[in-house]
This record gives sequence, structure tokens and C-alpha cells, in this order.
Amino acid sequence: MARSVWLGRIWVVAIGLVSAWPAHADDASTEAEITALRRELRELAARDQRQIEELQHQVRVLTGKHTTTARANSIAPESPPLAPPLPAPPPAPPPAIAVVQSPGNLPGRSTQPPYTGLGSNPPGAAAVTPASPVSSGGNNVVLSISGQVNRALLFGDDGLQAKLRQVDNNNSSTRFRIVGEARPIDDTVAGMNLEVEIRANSSANQTLTQNQPQSASAVTPTIRQGEAYVANPEYGGVRLGFGSTASYLTSETDLSGTAVASYVQVPDYDGGFAFRQRGAAMVPGGAGGAMVLAPANSYGPAVGSVFNYFDGLGRDDRLRYDSPVWNGIQLSTSVLDGGAYDFAGRFARQYDDFQIIAAAAFGSETMRSHTVPTAYGYAGVPAGVAGTSLAGANTAPNSPTTADVSPNGSNQFDGGVSILLKSGFNFTLAGGVRDPNYRDPTGKSLSPNLIFAKIGYQHRWFPFGLTAFSVDFAQNEELIYAGDVARAYSLAAVQMIDDFGLDLYSAIKYQTLDRDFASYRPIIAVMTGTRVRF
Repeated sequence: MARSVWLGRIWVVAIGLVSAWPAHADDASTEAEITALRRELRELAARDQRQIEELQHQVRVLTGKHTTTARANSIAPESPPLAPPLPAPPPAPPPAIAVVQSPGNLPGRSTQPPYTGLGSNPPGAAAVTPASPVSSGGNNVVLSISGQVNRALLFGDDGLQAKLRQVDNNNSSTRFRIVGEARPIDDTVAGMNLEVEIRANSSANQTLTQNQPQSASAVTPTIRQGEAYVANPEYGGVRLGFGSTASYLTSETDLSGTAVASYVQVPDYDGGFAFRQRGAAMVPGGAGGAMVLAPANSYGPAVGSVFNYFDGLGRDDRLRYDSPVWNGIQLSTSVLDGGAYDFAGRFARQYDDFQIIAAAAFGSETMRSHTVPTAYGYAGVPAGVAGTSLAGANTAPNSPTTADVSPNGSNQFDGGVSILLKSGFNFTLAGGVRDPNYRDPTGKSLSPNLIFAKIGYQHRWFPFGLTAFSVDFAQNEELIYAGDVARAYSLAAVQMIDDFGLDLYSAIKYQTLDRDFASYRPIIAVMTGTRVRF
């Protein structure tokens, strides 16, 4: 600014000299005037130079203060973390992180690899910062916090009673996670993932008839992920700790957008509700599976005792390896504490007209014991046996004890595929079979299996988010007793509100159970709720 003023004055003086010179070249007073003007010009130049030097000094002082403040802020706990610049990752086919709607995944968390606490994401180039960074450790480890709250109203009708429950929707439970990640060298990332769920009145284990309030002390946080990992897009990733096994989520491939309302795991919806026996029947409820009389309207098995999603070996203490991604294909394996192991393969690709995700897995848990129920009905409720009848069979249970429907004691194959067309229509299939080393309580051999199918449609009718609808069917056979066939039919709708991280959903299920030695009333359940992600 000072320099421009100084130059302006020079031009004024110069113009005055030029314009005045021809008329007064011979006049002595003109020379005196010119001399005075030159002196004034020198004084102006000196004064302006001092102003320039003063302004330059002020700039240097302010620059020093800014640098000191920036350094202080870089280590302040409340400041956003600074991440080093990353080289651009090489182009690669879409990885398996396309499974963004499955309940086993982590809504509210960055979907950029290698943030793979759920176990299905491949290692790869990391984003500059994870989702929602809040602080850093030594300006090297970036910390992010995310999670969700999912509450719902669940209405149930077992054919004799109808009640409304308030639950935590276990399709995608209330949870909280902390992810810390660093980039020690080049494209290699290392970090930890700690995730817990807090399920007050979980929809997976609340009975229809329970009428006692749940105390706050009874709501125990449950670990979902507690692991450390290191990953590189060229060599793959290794994970150590409690978390997703290699085969976990292989039956949960679901691009419908409605998984929060209904998906392959039926018991997450109303696993504690009991099927009611239509009439009196002789059932294997005595010692050694002896037949005893169960009166009409007895409480039979829980939904969670006759349905299961065959989703690999679930989450467990394990050492897991994920390969790099080749053309959308990734291979994984893990070894569990105690010796169980599994293998899995995944494929994900985005084409011009459709998107596809698929997975298949084998898991061996033959070295683990399978718990065979010793009493009929609610896998232990009612437990008392008096004479030739089940004592308390008509007493409403308050706390279900579901049967062991896990892969324990079995070799298991499972998988799934989901296709989302450009039009919005989508199709999902999943299934699984087990080869158990145990028999049912009556000594008969078992062939547990699963079939699941879903058809859906999604469209953005509203500017604030996607709307999705679906209809699905699930069938499990012989999870506990030979000849068992459990079926569930569902309708679901989800409205997403992007700006609030909000999902509004509703679903209705119709569930039946066919069993050789007894007949049961169907269960109708209706859930409506909301999931808020942060």
C-alpha cells in the first residue's frame, strides 16, 4: 500500500516537472522550485521506505505468532488430527465393502478400507482420516468415534396372547465403537478397533409375556470387536483379537436396503417369543428324552431355538488373514481359540447396469461341544417334570433359554449373493448346510440347513433419502429335532433420512413351526422403529 502511494507521488511530481519545463526553462525561480520539489521527493521516498520496513516487520511478527499457535494446536486434545499426505492409491475394482446395509456391518463408520472391524472389508489404501476424527496420539494415531442407537416397538401375537414390547432392535443393535489408526510406512496401516453393544430389552431374547421391568444393572455391555490389525493393499491384512471370523457375514450379503428391518437372521427380530402348542401332545421332555404329556396351549420352543442364519463362525477370539483384492475377489482364513478354523471367499463388482456381491465359506467347529437340550419346549423352560406331565407348561416364561443352534460340533458350508439392478430392483439368496457329529434328543440323526430369499425395490422418491421395500422368506430345518421345519415370511419398508443419519423402518413377520410330535400356532410379529447413526 505504501509503495503504491509513493509511486503515485513520484508520477505527480514527474508530470508537474514535464508540464512546467517548457514554459519556464530560463526562469531562475523555476530552478529553485525544481530543487525544492526534488528535495520533497527524496523526503517522501525516505518516509515511504520507513513505512514499508515497518510493515514488513509487522508481517514477520504475525507470521511467527501464527506458526507458534499452529504448533500448539497440533498437539491440543480438542483439535482435529493432522494426517500425513497419502499417495493416490492405484485403481482397483470395488471391494466387498459394498455390503453397507447388512446388520453385521458398521453403519456410521467409514466404509473406506481398511477399516474392517466387521471382517468383510479387504485391506487397501486408507482415507486421509477415518470417519469423525476427534483427536490424535502424538499426531500419528488418528482416533474416530462412531456408533448408533436403534430402538423399536415390537408387537407380537402367539395365537393366544397379544402384547406390545419396547426393544432394542437386534437386527442392528445399539452400539459404540472407537477406532485408532496410524500409517507407519507408505500404504501400510496399523490400528485397533474396539466396539461394544448395549442392548436394553433386546428383541433377540425378550419373551412376549415378560412383564417385569428390566433394571439398568441387567443391561451389560457386550463386546463385538476388540482387535489389533495391520494391513497393506499389496500383502493383505492380519487381525488378532476378538472379532469377525473369516467366514462371518458370508450369508449376510444384502443390497436391499431393508436389512435393518428384516434379514436372514430371523431370531434377531423376535427370538424370545415362544410357539404355543395347539393341543395336548406327548413330547420328549422326560429324562433321557422320555415322552411326557404337554397340555394344550403349552409354551413350546422359542423362535431362537428353531431359526439360525448359518453365518460362518460368527465373532470369536481368532487370528485372521485377508488377502489382497484381485479383480474384486478376496480370500480369507482364520484360526479360532481352541482350534476351530474357517475359509472364505468374497466377490464384489460394480457394472454398468448392476452391482453384485457374493460370498461363500467353510467352517469347522467339530472340536467344540454342542449342547443338546435335556428338556422339551423352551429348551429348558419350563424345566420341572412331575409324573407324566410337564409341570408349569402353561406358565408364562419371563426369561427364555434358547437351544444351542450354533455350528458347534459341526462342519458348515454357507454363502450368499445379492444383486442390485440400476432400476432399483434387487435379489438376494443365501443358504447353508451342516454336517453335525451329534443327534437330536431322541437319538435321531440331523441335517440342519437354511434357505433364504429376498426380493426388493429401492428408489429416491424424496430428496432427503432412499426408500426401500422388500419381501423375504426364510426356512430352517432340523436345528434341534429331526423333522423340524421352521418358516418365516416378511414384508419390510425403510425410509432413510441422510442429513440426520436416520433410518425409519417397519416390518411384519409370519412364523410357523412344523414338528413331528406336536402342532403349533403361528406367531405374528410387527416391528416399527428408528436407527440413528453417528
